[in-house]
Amino acid sequence: MRKKALLACALLFCTSLFATEAGKTLTLENKNVEVVFDAESGALLRMTDKHSGWEIMKREVLGQSFELLLPMEGSEMTDADRRFNVVKGIKQANPAIEKAGNQVTFIWKGMKSEFMAQEVDITFRGVVSLTDKGLEFSGNVTNNSIYPIEYVSWPCIGEVTVPDKTQPLHHSTRNDQRELFPHFFNQHGYWGVDYPTSTYVLSEKSFLQVNDCERGFMVYNREMPKYMTITSFELIPGYEIRSVNPYEDEIDGEMVRIQFKANHVVYCEPGNVATLDPIQFVTYKGSSIEGVNIYRNDRVQLASVQKKNTPQWLASPLNWQKVSIDNGDDLLRYARESTKCGVNVLLVRGWYRGENGHVTQVPGLEDAIAKCQEQGMRIVLETNWTSVDRHAPGYRENFRKYMMVDPFNMPYNFNNLCPNAPAIRQWVKSEWLKLPALRAADGYMNNDHNHDSKTFMCFDRSHNHRFGEPTINGMMKLDAEMARALASSGDKVALGQDFIEHQQDIYDGCMVNVSDNFYAKNRYMNSVSPMLVCVETRNARRGINQALLNRMNIVYDLNFFSNNLADYPHIAEYGVSVKALRDRYAEAIWDATFDEHNGATVNGDNLQYSVFVAKNGKRAVVVANMSNDRASKVSAALNNNASLVYATPESPEQKAFGGTVELAPLSAVIIMEK
Repeated sequence: MRKKALLACALLFCTSLFATEAGKTLTLENKNVEVVFDAESGALLRMTDKHSGWEIMKREVLGQSFELLLPMEGSEMTDADRRFNVVKGIKQANPAIEKAGNQVTFIWKGMKSEFMAQEVDITFRGVVSLTDKGLEFSGNVTNNSIYPIEYVSWPCIGEVTVPDKTQPLHHSTRNDQRELFPHFFNQHGYWGVDYPTSTYVLSEKSFLQVNDCERGFMVYNREMPKYMTITSFELIPGYEIRSVNPYEDEIDGEMVRIQFKANHVVYCEPGNVATLDPIQFVTYKGSSIEGVNIYRNDRVQLASVQKKNTPQWLASPLNWQKVSIDNGDDLLRYARESTKCGVNVLLVRGWYRGENGHVTQVPGLEDAIAKCQEQGMRIVLETNWTSVDRHAPGYRENFRKYMMVDPFNMPYNFNNLCPNAPAIRQWVKSEWLKLPALRAADGYMNNDHNHDSKTFMCFDRSHNHRFGEPTINGMMKLDAEMARALASSGDKVALGQDFIEHQQDIYDGCMVNVSDNFYAKNRYMNSVSPMLVCVETRNARRGINQALLNRMNIVYDLNFFSNNLADYPHIAEYGVSVKALRDRYAEAIWDATFDEHNGATVNGDNLQYSVFVAKNGKRAVVVANMSNDRASKVSAALNNNASLVYATPESPEQKAFGGTVELAPLSAVIIMEK
């Protein structure tokens, strides 16, 4: 009875401190989540999603608090050194605990591992706060030891239970998805792993989502983080059979679990303090879209807010083509040929050269751009501020020293300059901004692969930046500086490729490069900003349909045997018909809000569909048959039972919709409220 009374009292307050038979515990609780800590060790013992009843962390014996990676290395490696020296929070002396309102702070002073002869002077301050949605994990680490701290794991959750073993449990991001159960994807890291491990990098991937069909949780940063965070799942003790999780709770005398950690890669050197970027941990009930809504609505810099100074033409339905040139005459030839095929914008590569530490443009380009614009063709130049040719004259003397290196001083590659180096950002501005073509064109698209091509961080101390500085930090600075500088030349569009949400205040739009399963998620997260999708020769109609489904503009990217769109008449004709359909029904499917699948029911084989809500409240559904060779009978209904009409790229005139329509392979249909 006494325990029941204590529990009843706890439910009346957001936070409470109460006793159990196992000892003292500390509970943070609101209407969304309950989390229980050991009031002595600080270990997270239990976590429950109150929406669905999912006991995310259940077995108290598996409780964890934090981890540090503290490599024991001197200037010369000895037998006493150990690179993989993990300091586990539950092995430390009990922390001091401070409780104030809806926040608990744990303070661990002095750290030691099984490989260390004596304690070192490191203090970790971990903070857990209740928010109106869930939990926030923050804190800082003070390093007064002789060793660098590579990462801090916070939160560290000893198990993520599988809520329903009859269905799969996934973890995913805006453009990727993997199983956690019943199959576990093992992603070996270069640092080595003890158990099957799967990781994602935040904020490159925007968020981490864990879910089945009925519930889930989200992990993300509200603001642009200072440090890179690697989320990791470990399957302990490992597979039962190849790639398959054990179904038992215990195997070979060890408890089976999936352990979760958010690893803040701080590289905190001796004498420094690292303040962790706050991590949001929010649970929910429902389908995966409910979790995406939490992130979309909660992040600080909303992707749905379009820049006020974005040129209006970029927001129109347009067909683009990517071309490669050697001179201005090439550009004029492409403009003449592409106009006949319904192309409105040329995305131009090959227009600049790098040699002896300088960037130059190809001959005749500025005049050619002006002539193209007179003919109504927009010109956007593809750039890559920090990519250089290692074989070009002047490379060794000018750029070799600015290659990004790993913690062991080994270059990741020999082509990407370090954007965190102030000298490189200054070089980019001085070299690129002097090019007349960049100011004459209608805009640029920066092909920035530095921050996601395994060059996540740089450790070269000679570059004049923090040891282990994330690449994205320098790219954000550089992109912002270049966008501001070029804005002085008029209404120039600034575009990126697969950029993260925090770059929305820099770029006007982006080109996405994802699989079929993730176009809709990218658009749903950002319902307004202009997006482009590449249409390749072999999968052209599929790409065009994805553009139609997800309110994205087409970019023809050919290069099969010809760069001339006229050599692919079937591709060009379908692209023209889709643009004509968009122009004709812009109110329903372009100047409307993308609403994923909400408010419509669609059935049929090999179909993908999207719902749009017009400004007048009327809905339209776009349906595409993604089969290469089979027609599909489409049945569709909108939830309000309104009278419907339909149109296709091949037959754009409205027809009354009787509930079904036959859809040819790789074709599409728009079904609209009348």
